[in-house]
Amino acid sequence: MLPFHIRIQGLTSTLSAKLAQDDLHVVKDLELPTDEPEYLAELIESRNWGPSVLIVDDSDIAPRNLTVATDSLPHINVMPVYGLNVYSMLKHDTLVLTLAAAEKIEERILHHLHSITTDREASFKLNQV
Repeated sequence: MLPFHIRIQGLTSTLSAKLAQDDLHVVKDLELPTDEPEYLAELIESRNWGPSVLIVDDSDIAPRNLTVATDSLPHINVMPVYGLNVYSMLKHDTLVLTLAAAEKIEERILHHLHSITTDREASFKLNQV
């Protein structure tokens, strides 16, 4: 397992790369008017989100219409924000965040980047040069 500060840097780099490539999209919520997979597939196609999509929400429980619609679509995954990782973001072409998930990610990354624990961790790091 990688050290914590390396994982934070990987997360920020991957989010930045997705944004620069126009593969990061923020939506208000995940409510769909229907639970038909065809509707979701057409929505993804019309927005040019690519062949594989990772949808991230701030809660564990996704809306019923979304979960039913994604059951038969193998290239679309739904994940809570606390499970977001670099591998999952790189595995999918497009990352779709809810507004609440984006705010939670921003808050956590800023907290860890500006915390004083990085100074305390420096004494425990091995010099590998």
